[in-house]
Amino acid sequence: AALQAAANKGNIELVQVLLFAGAHVNAPPADKYGRTALQAAAENNNIEVVQVLLFAGAHVDAPPADKDGRTALQAAAENNNIEMVQVLLAAGA
Repeated sequence: AALQAAANKGNIELVQVLLFAGAHVNAPPADKYGRTALQAAAENNNIEVVQVLLFAGAHVDAPPADKDGRTALQAAAENNNIEMVQVLLAAGA
């Protein structure tokens, strides 16, 4: 949950510290919105955090945790964040 929260806030330093300390980059959705860290970062337009998470092995196509959720790519597209869409597509979304 700490990794998802840090990703959601765009706190790249904390994301890096948590990953270095062994946080699981693909931990099941734990925040109140049912998002993975990657989904949270993408939804909040935190492209640098998305890049760190992808480099750490985040699953780019992780499914949403609930029927109202979105993949990272869907979130980026809905936010009209072309750069984020390009990063996610380059990573295999």
